[in-house]
Amino acid sequence: MASSSEPMKCTFEDLRSENRRLRNLVVSLSATVLRNAAVTFYKNSRAVNSTDAEQFVREAEDCFRCAKIPGLKKEIADGLEVAGHELLAKVVEIETSRQRLKWKK
Repeated sequence: MASSSEPMKCTFEDLRSENRRLRNLVVSLSATVLRNAAVTFYKNSRAVNSTDAEQFVREAEDCFRCAKIPGLKKEIADGLEVAGHELLAKVVEIETSRQRLKWKK
């Protein structure tokens, strides 16, 4: 182990490897958060509006975009795709509910 006065010696490959590991962790965390948001939203879907739908579309697009990151683990990419599709399904539910309310008026 290097003393505190010696600079740490890292190779470029060590840094690249650490960057990949950190990126994978961030993507994994993002997928988990988005899936949890979709599930939570589903449980509390009574008070939603078109602004919520627009936000879910943006989040779904982010999921699909992140799923295409080169070198991403297949499991993470698949999770992001699933989260994106779930968010888009919620958008359809929101818009369908809004249209039904309009027709009733």
